[in-house]
Amino acid sequence: MENTNTDRSDILRKALEEIRRLKKQIEQNQDSLFEPIAIVGMACRFPKGASSPAKFWKALQSQEDLIGPIPEKRAENTLGGTWEGSPFLKEAGYLEEDIEAFDHRLFRFSPREAERTDPQQRLFLKVCWEALENAGYAPDSLRGSKTGVYAGVMLMEYMQQLANERKLTAQFEPYDVSGNGFSFMSGRASYFFGFQGPGITTDTACSSSLVSIDLACKGLWMGDCDMALAGGVNLLLFQESTALFSSLNILSPECRSKSFDAEANGTVRGEGCGVVVLKKLSDAVKAGDHIHAVIKASGVNQGGLSSGPTVPHGPSQEMLLKEVWKKAGISENGPDYIEAHGTGTEIGDPIEMNSIIHLLPKERQTPVYVGTVKSNLGHLEAAAGVAGFIKTVLALEHQKVPGNLHFNTPSTHINWSESCIEIPQKTIKWNSTEKTRIAAISSFGLSGTNAHIVLEEYENSTINPDEILAYNSRKWPLRFSARNQSCIRDQWEAFASFLKENENLNMAELSYSQNVSKADFKEKQVIWATDKDEALQILETALTDESDSISIKGLWRNSNDVSEISEKSMNGISFSDTLTHPDLEQNLFADWIKGHKIDWKSYYKGCGIRKENIPNYQFREKVFGLKTT
Repeated sequence: MENTNTDRSDILRKALEEIRRLKKQIEQNQDSLFEPIAIVGMACRFPKGASSPAKFWKALQSQEDLIGPIPEKRAENTLGGTWEGSPFLKEAGYLEEDIEAFDHRLFRFSPREAERTDPQQRLFLKVCWEALENAGYAPDSLRGSKTGVYAGVMLMEYMQQLANERKLTAQFEPYDVSGNGFSFMSGRASYFFGFQGPGITTDTACSSSLVSIDLACKGLWMGDCDMALAGGVNLLLFQESTALFSSLNILSPECRSKSFDAEANGTVRGEGCGVVVLKKLSDAVKAGDHIHAVIKASGVNQGGLSSGPTVPHGPSQEMLLKEVWKKAGISENGPDYIEAHGTGTEIGDPIEMNSIIHLLPKERQTPVYVGTVKSNLGHLEAAAGVAGFIKTVLALEHQKVPGNLHFNTPSTHINWSESCIEIPQKTIKWNSTEKTRIAAISSFGLSGTNAHIVLEEYENSTINPDEILAYNSRKWPLRFSARNQSCIRDQWEAFASFLKENENLNMAELSYSQNVSKADFKEKQVIWATDKDEALQILETALTDESDSISIKGLWRNSNDVSEISEKSMNGISFSDTLTHPDLEQNLFADWIKGHKIDWKSYYKGCGIRKENIPNYQFREKVFGLKTT
């Protein structure tokens, strides 16, 4: 009997040990499955010339008001009659560029197809291209890859205008389908770049782009894709939509979002596009990508049965934040900064802020800063979430919190006395603590779909000082490629302006960034320079040569200028090999000019050189719009 009991005890003990082992393995698998998502690239086109992350950050930290009157070209589409002089239509967050401009040859559109395609789809394509370059991936280098595209969009104004035109002409165009169907927003990008990961377009109204980023994270976690482009687009093509939104009593007659302020009286519409490039952290590190920040957790829910289908629901917002914070491991104290939805409406702001206050401990030692990008550029609707997302990533990178515009007197409908929240009125330094900086972004859809994401700052590894010495006194290659010589000159001009405007540029970073991120075209040229000044001198000399035929020292225009390629194969040559044998690099670039395809990511792998923000490819655009007469 005693032996039987001993055997049972031994079995139970072993079973308990096995259960503990399996639980530990499950936890390890969970940690591996839901590892942080790295943000490796960003691009944007936001109002009043905030057309890149660098320009956007400059506008944010200097607290620029990016709201303005309707562009002159679009004034012909303004509403007349009873809407003449309506305060809601006077100003908005408009893009500075011509929204009908498009490089149809680059993106392989016929002129007729470009004309029939929604400018939102065209803009999304352009910003996807720029996001890939920003991430250090040549846009033509990912064909056949498991790259996903997750796009947010909500308005179909262009399709409506085409439908009105068809009533008059009785003509049907096949391009009206591929140019305007929401599915083609992501599908066209996947088709053009040759991606074979998911292509998903989302419409959850104002939360569309942040929901798209959440879906991209899930796609990466589930293995549907190895890399993802996610974001959203919104253009104010016609003023009927503004008039329609004003009937919901959510627009400010002063056309300013006074978020969290006692005088808040509505939001103001805005337009733009933002795209981020995402990868699993381990994959990004392995590839040597520059990491702007990491996503710790994300989530989506719905308001359900509330006071109305367009009324925010505080309990569901609170529930979502609580769940995502728990996933991110910050449930006790919350994040250090929250980029709020913050539309500036009398109902929405207090509901959102009181939900946040209810979750945060009043006795927290350091404040939780709260802000909203809508105070700068208005409500970008389908692109609102990605605008707040990019702002927050930039704040983490620059370790500053931009000040909130139009916040003077705190709203009496918000329970400030019970909170540890501060809303900066001026841009402030984001002081470091013992732990890494944590931020969160909220985006709430008009129809009730809520999204929330938690970000954490990331410190990229840098080159060892001893290795930097090995880079001195060498010629650095800068490769340029375009459809023709005229387009090459466009790239030169942009790069020359960049060199003039920026001090303390590192040639290793310039060379690496330019060479790894640019697509290959028919025209291929290389500049060889020791430093920034020499590179600028070569560019300026080349730009003064209108014939594009004079021999210029340090410029390879074509195969006649290149050195003879050695018989030795260039396959497998890496950047580290050139530190001791610089001639190998010359042979490699000569090989490229003569038409050989080079895998630049493989060439530079493990070099440890930091990716620098450099000018994007300069599109050669024409205007394609509906003819109204």
